[in-house]
Amino acid sequence: MTTSLAKFRASVLKDSRVIVRDRQALFLFFVMPVTFVLILSLALRDAFGDRPGTTFPVLVVSQDAGEVGRSVIRTFRDNPHVRLALAETASEAQARQWLIDGHYRFAVLVPAGATEQARRRLGEIIAEVPPDLRLERPVRLRVLADPALRSDYRRVLEGTLDLALHGVEMRLGHEQLDQILRASGGMALPALADMERDRLFDAVHGETITKRGSGPTPTSVQQNAPAWTLLAMFFLTVPLSVSFIKEREQGSLSRLQTINVPAWVVLGGKAVPYFIINQAQMGLVLLVSVHVLPLLGGDRLGMGSAPLALILMGASASLAAIGFGIAVAMFARTTEQAAGFSSAMVMIMGAMGGILVPKQVMPPLMQDFAMLSPLSWGLDGFLDVFVRGGGMPEVLPEALGLLGFSAVCHGIAILRYRRRV
Repeated sequence: MTTSLAKFRASVLKDSRVIVRDRQALFLFFVMPVTFVLILSLALRDAFGDRPGTTFPVLVVSQDAGEVGRSVIRTFRDNPHVRLALAETASEAQARQWLIDGHYRFAVLVPAGATEQARRRLGEIIAEVPPDLRLERPVRLRVLADPALRSDYRRVLEGTLDLALHGVEMRLGHEQLDQILRASGGMALPALADMERDRLFDAVHGETITKRGSGPTPTSVQQNAPAWTLLAMFFLTVPLSVSFIKEREQGSLSRLQTINVPAWVVLGGKAVPYFIINQAQMGLVLLVSVHVLPLLGGDRLGMGSAPLALILMGASASLAAIGFGIAVAMFARTTEQAAGFSSAMVMIMGAMGGILVPKQVMPPLMQDFAMLSPLSWGLDGFLDVFVRGGGMPEVLPEALGLLGFSAVCHGIAILRYRRRV
């Protein structure tokens, strides 16, 4: 065992020296993710830009059977960008939990008796009761939003709801006016209320729901920083696999086999330097996102309150990327095959997993396919910390998924190594 550890240490030092000499690779490792984060976070500071065909799962919990409840349901049901789900008896706590679990992106809670309350308030307004003497306060509809929902889409949904409530005010006002005119035989003309000043409903302001309560609306950097860090981590499969194949072509790996060096020593010697690089990548991106972006006019990255969860996600994602790269190297015959296949697969996994395009703007079928990508698991884990206020328990499923993917890839690589180098 001592001999194997000494060989392992020598293998780590050898590959570390090879990496340090490759200045172009080091430049790619560190400059690429930082450049992507700086450019995209600044360009997308306010919004990512609308895309046609985007749909959102929206929950309406309506305990009002009158005009208010019907109008809210009708408004979202007729919206082609909304996948509406209805509930009549769900509590606010249940609705919050459904948003936290990712079942819905947006929820509207219509209280019982909302229509009657609005009618009574309208009656007081038309009767010119002074504001400080009115018994009825504006009707308040609770609006809850997933913190991962883009701010521009959230504003659109809130605006849609606000327009629906304006429509309810107009219809109730028309109904009240007709009743007064009929009762007076058309002789009494009531005073027209200023519906902008004396609204029947509170202004629509969504509340961001996180695992630790309410929180601020997330910014673009909270999507871009983990997304491009993950992509950079997985792109190391290219130099890792190419390096492995070059050593095989030069006969270095064959010589190691002839002296009975265990597979875990050879593969581990490759993995450790790249693991260290991955952690340095992540640390650099986080530092730039927290300290440099605000100086350039961008949004500061909010890192949550669970550093151990971030460390776990960074380590799990790195091991998954390294395992994938080593597995590719074990099956590729040439450096061109390894570079081309690993690059293509990383881009495909990135596109599927919400790295290149946020998952929330994808069609529902693509969102289902996204769960097949390990980059999607990594991104979800980082977003759990950055925007949902999660900690170790919340990121554990994603971390275990990445570690499982890593274990499978490393297992395949070890079996392949023992059969053929």
